[in-house]
Amino acid sequence: MEQQLAEAGFDLVHRFDTALAARERGLERLGGAERLGLLVGNTRALWPRFVAAMRDPALAGAPDPLERYTEATVAAAFPNARIYYGHQRYDGVFLPLQRLAVATGLGALAPTQLVIHPIYGPWFALRAVVVLAGEPPPAQPPIAQPCQCDETCTGAMEAALGSAHWRAWLAVRDACALRAWRYSDEQIEYHYTKVWPER
Repeated sequence: MEQQLAEAGFDLVHRFDTALAARERGLERLGGAERLGLLVGNTRALWPRFVAAMRDPALAGAPDPLERYTEATVAAAFPNARIYYGHQRYDGVFLPLQRLAVATGLGALAPTQLVIHPIYGPWFALRAVVVLAGEPPPAQPPIAQPCQCDETCTGAMEAALGSAHWRAWLAVRDACALRAWRYSDEQIEYHYTKVWPER
């Protein structure tokens, strides 16, 4: 099932104990008898798979094709599971996936409020949570900050707070020293603008 996700571009699957996660504010709904949680996300690996999937006119014509692609892929991989999507509201609020990532040891929260992964830096996205029956992994302590924010990061954040343009928020990510997994320019522009690139 996780291989199925990876083949569709969702190459980041982080296992956690739902009972421990449910103790965090905003994550209470993850509690229950099923203890194995999967936090599903992607790196830049998503883009070529999503581009290929967009050849389907039905997907390309959807109002939110990436959200539709995410839902179809995750539901197909886990047809009988409880699934929560990062783009949907539950009881009027979004599930705080960033808080979950930090609480379960996937990444660390930077002063810029970005979650930083030790390998991917800020260049990953969190898409869904899958709750399953099964043995959860041992609790993981919060990880150390993988990088050191300096005046470049804080300066970019201050500029973004005073700007309405998406490129100002991109500059916050670009200020991070962990850049090896940076998205392509096309992927970046689509994620920030939702406008499909001209080909």
